[in-house]
Amino acid sequence: MGLFLSMSGVVGANQADVAAALREYAAAHGGRFEQTTNRSASWEVLIIGEADGHVTVVYPGNFFKWDEAAAHLSRSLDVPVFSFHIHDEDLWMYLLFVAGEVVDQFNPIPDYWDDSLSDEERTQWAGNPAAIARWCPQVPETAIRQYLVPWDLEDETPGKAYEDDESAYGDCWQLVDFMRKLRFSYPFTADGQPVGDTYVFEVERRK
Repeated sequence: MGLFLSMSGVVGANQADVAAALREYAAAHGGRFEQTTNRSASWEVLIIGEADGHVTVVYPGNFFKWDEAAAHLSRSLDVPVFSFHIHDEDLWMYLLFVAGEVVDQFNPIPDYWDDSLSDEERTQWAGNPAAIARWCPQVPETAIRQYLVPWDLEDETPGKAYEDDESAYGDCWQLVDFMRKLRFSYPFTADGQPVGDTYVFEVERRK
């Protein structure tokens, strides 16, 4: 099994407000949210990192409602929020929420789960750099446009979206390059240690 990773990218927020909104979310779902000294990289904790006026939230590995949490953050804090996801190390994707509603989304392999997608559904997953630039005015379209293209899985030398990227097309870690252009940090050191505060984040699983 490959890597599964879920994160929220909160535009123009601060760590204290994000933590308060997540505490509210956990309480509303019969769970708990409290700071911990656990600094392990075992994906058992929630991590919040703040940089350049934005906040990145990394969810525990056993939390599966990352889109719902991102929608809540966007409503509660009245700011745009990205829901970033790496799925089984096969792809990365995002949804962008404003006031709890999806305003943009991208998946480089749109038919990953369903190879009978309509042209309209494929277009919905194409990503829109203009929408991102609208809600993230510090980010020019030219800095992100080349990430938002479908992957050619038959290409053995796909290259990179931008020269200063670390990862190429077809590599799920291209997400971190994309996040950097959006001015979000990936809150881990090179050896996988969290950078930021860590929290116990438990949400009751509803049937």
